Amino acid sequence: MSKQVLTIAERKRGAILGAAVADAASLGFHWLYDQSRIIDLEPTSPEFRSPDKTDYHDFAGYFAHANKSAGDLSQYGEQHATMLRALEQNQGVYDKAKYETAFVECFGYGGSFSGYIDHPTRDTLNNIIIAENQAIERAMDLPFKGSDGIKRKLITKVLGSAKQFSGQALREEVEKAVRVTDNDDGLVEHAMKMLDQWMKAQSFHGADDTQLPALAKLPALVALYAQQDQLHAVVDSAVRVTNNNEEAVAFGQASANIIEAAITTGDPARAVDAATHEQTGVAAPYLQQVQSSLDRSTPDVTAEWGMACQLSIGFPSAMHCIARSGSFKEAVRQNIYAGGDSCGRSILIGAVMGACFGVGSEKGVPEQWIDKITDSESIQQSVDRVLNV
Repeated sequence: MSKQVLTIAERKRGAILGAAVADAASLGFHWLYDQSRIIDLEPTSPEFRSPDKTDYHDFAGYFAHANKSAGDLSQYGEQHATMLRALEQNQGVYDKAKYETAFVECFGYGGSFSGYIDHPTRDTLNNIIIAENQAIERAMDLPFKGSDGIKRKLITKVLGSAKQFSGQALREEVEKAVRVTDNDDGLVEHAMKMLDQWMKAQSFHGADDTQLPALAKLPALVALYAQQDQLHAVVDSAVRVTNNNEEAVAFGQASANIIEAAITTGDPARAVDAATHEQTGVAAPYLQQVQSSLDRSTPDVTAEWGMACQLSIGFPSAMHCIARSGSFKEAVRQNIYAGGDSCGRSILIGAVMGACFGVGSEKGVPEQWIDKITDSESIQQSVDRVLNV
């Protein structure tokens, strides 16, 4: 049988859908650290098991998904979907402010996400709230001859515009919002001073953290910016939104190289080798570790290296799984059987294997698995809109 030749567009679609499918498929055994228990419960097909607290009873693990069902995304998958939505809403262009807003709208107070909130997400949300409150206090403390009521009205207009616009467009929208009710040059000038105070708070608020959520937003972003000069700049920014840490950024750049190489070459081995390209010296020792262990199974080496959420543990396990697996199904199943933070690792694994083998082929992302994802149709539509398929 001749090898299927995929277009770059098909590989990009495979990367984004592959990440979502791999995450949802892994949810049922997420954070179960007993590999033998997973095999006993599902000896051949561990994917898409509905989370069940009794699976974890008296076994090493943490049951975090009591309100989830088979096909739902984990918090990692939701981070991946959040980036996809942010790109879709901004016509396929990454914007740090809009991504951060989408992140808060999903995971923050009153947000759309219902489920486990991990440590870096919690810290990031807290940092954003603190920075915004401080900016509002500075804006309200600016000298002003008018009433407190007018000041509050102005800051409300500034905040409303800041959640939707950035750059020069933001300044224009603030002026427009003020003039709708008060066509007064002095009030517009004061609103701009308030905006300047707000903009001072718009640095990176991500947690000082080196765990796998740093990678969760990458597949859609890399698919969109693959082979473009801006790739590493947007990856740096997106990682810092949730993980403002140099090590996390380095692992993010290495992972971006892997996903990009999978999209451009369709070869899992060449994708793993790409981890050490450019600004990613952090990956070199892990690549050596992986290459020297390819005669062993991914569950075996993961049991030795560790199953937890740290990038230094999950990243080499994911690379090993990619390098040893001959198909999307095999990679997802071996990752689940490896135990522990399987969802955290699954985003990178699913993106690479989906890019290499596409959707629907013998080795690719099974279409029936895509159909099992909650809101599958909506996710596929978002992917196609972002990629203009």
